[in-house]
Amino acid sequence: HNEAILLPDGRVLVSGSDPEDVRFVQEYRTEVFIPPYLMGTRNATRPTFTIPSNNTDWSYGEAVTLNVQTNSTTSGVKVSLLGAVSSTHGNSMGQRTFFPAVSCSGCNCTVTAPPNSHICPPGWFQLFVLDSFGTPSVSQWVRIGGDPAQLGNWPSGFSDFTIPGV
Repeated sequence: HNEAILLPDGRVLVSGSDPEDVRFVQEYRTEVFIPPYLMGTRNATRPTFTIPSNNTDWSYGEAVTLNVQTNSTTSGVKVSLLGAVSSTHGNSMGQRTFFPAVSCSGCNCTVTAPPNSHICPPGWFQLFVLDSFGTPSVSQWVRIGGDPAQLGNWPSGFSDFTIPGV
């Protein structure tokens, strides 16, 4: 029952062990993998970005403009979208990463969301901006393709219930 999850800052949280194998002691600890570029070996400064008007619910094919700040030119900027997944037993179900089309003019970069549900199933994605050296920003969550199953239609009228999601 080991698991790994990508944290918004680019670190990876790893936990668990295999309780079925009696040759090994059950472990109850977690570890964090820190990529070298986060430990100062490259003296990398992360890019930052903002999404105007908190536009975190994207339609397929929508063009969204981000304001990107980086120490290098925005000409080499890339964007990655990493799908929200669940992982267990060393497998990550539904794992997917997209590198959508990006064009930049000054500090404004326009990202085009994937075109349809055949390419990108609807769901939540961590959006990272990578500078021309490949250093990632801290991620922000965006939803692509809406909520076709209407999972966000929570009941109303309960004062002690906070509605999750967008």
